[in-house]
Amino acid sequence: MDKSSPQANPEQVIQVDESKDWAQEFGPSVEIFTALAHPLRLALAYHLMDREHSVSELHTCLGVSQPLASHHLRILLDANVVERETHGRVNVYRLKDHHISHIIADVYTHTKEH
Repeated sequence: MDKSSPQANPEQVIQVDESKDWAQEFGPSVEIFTALAHPLRLALAYHLMDREHSVSELHTCLGVSQPLASHHLRILLDANVVERETHGRVNVYRLKDHHISHIIADVYTHTKEH
């Protein structure tokens, strides 16, 4: 057993803050991961990394129906992963901010390396 682990040395027991509301602290982050935890939603977000797209462009390039693309974009919208702008009758989607781009790029790169 590793002598530096808390089990090996009882004086080094890590204190846990029992009063911490973890759901409040990390809930919004979990919502983002939950929204991205579907292959089609991750693919939609991945395609939005470079530029904004209309629903029509996204459903065409991903080979899915427009209602299906719209449904999954709605989930990403509700989780604050994407934002929508309406131009007449066309809805255009983009990633909410550069932090989301980093999450997607880092996870994608990580999975390709391992």
